[in-house]
Amino acid sequence: MDRRQFLASAASLGIIGVWATRLAAAPSRVVWREDRASFPQGVASGDPDDHSVVLWTRRPFDQGERHALTVEVARDADFRSVVARARTPVLAAADWTCRALVGGLLPATTYWYRFTDDSGAGSRVGRTITAPRASDPRPVRFAFVSCNSVNEGAQNAFRRMIWEDERAPADRKLGFVLHLGDFIYEVVEYPDEVSHRYSRTVYDLGRIPDDRKVGNFHVPTNLAGYRHVYRAHIDDPDIQDARAHFPFVCIGDNHEFSWQGWQSFIKYGGKIEPAQPLRVAANQAWWEYIPSRVRKASG
Repeated sequence: MDRRQFLASAASLGIIGVWATRLAAAPSRVVWREDRASFPQGVASGDPDDHSVVLWTRRPFDQGERHALTVEVARDADFRSVVARARTPVLAAADWTCRALVGGLLPATTYWYRFTDDSGAGSRVGRTITAPRASDPRPVRFAFVSCNSVNEGAQNAFRRMIWEDERAPADRKLGFVLHLGDFIYEVVEYPDEVSHRYSRTVYDLGRIPDDRKVGNFHVPTNLAGYRHVYRAHIDDPDIQDARAHFPFVCIGDNHEFSWQGWQSFIKYGGKIEPAQPLRVAANQAWWEYIPSRVRKASG
């Protein structure tokens, strides 16, 4: 795929396309200072192939509907060898999430990336890895995970994964993390109502706006509710650090929509209900918070 085809494919996904240069790498000229409070959900990367990867962040603003960030990709963590730099929009309509598809990269290569706003406030530095070529005979190592039940448990398995990977020899490091679904649990307990479930401590994820109570659980009823739940899960430090350290390949399961949901129906207490607007809201939130090559369903 050449540069023009790549940029067209990125536009078809609703993502800004960025083409890297393999020859003229240079030190960063961006005035950057890490300001994690301005980027509260950190950074992430996803769906790598042998020459490109999706990069993600969230930078909320108090005013306006549209701002711009500078995204940089480098061969080193100090950004002395920057291979790609571009301006990318961040929109209130997407809950201030931002995605960029960076192409022209080398296969099976580690890169570092970051985002910076116009004031110089910068995201944390993320690390990502491109896939090997299909003809590469070397094995690829990956971890698979599922069911981020932040409401009912610590996510320290991610911490252990990072710890082991940082100490592994080069041929045993992970190339990506495959997430098999239930990145969120849309059924949320409030600790002042339920302090423990089975032997698990219930952790506070905040109040879901416009929630619906089903038994001891509270569930989203609109897009704002799903967005709240995604932010609450990514605010977990172990999940956030893992997303900054590994590229993720994510598959959806039921809890990204509803515990007993399928297609555009939900079922609570044995009663089936049509839920097309809720399904659309769930899909929208997934598209905003999961860095992927999935085209937004509404176009």
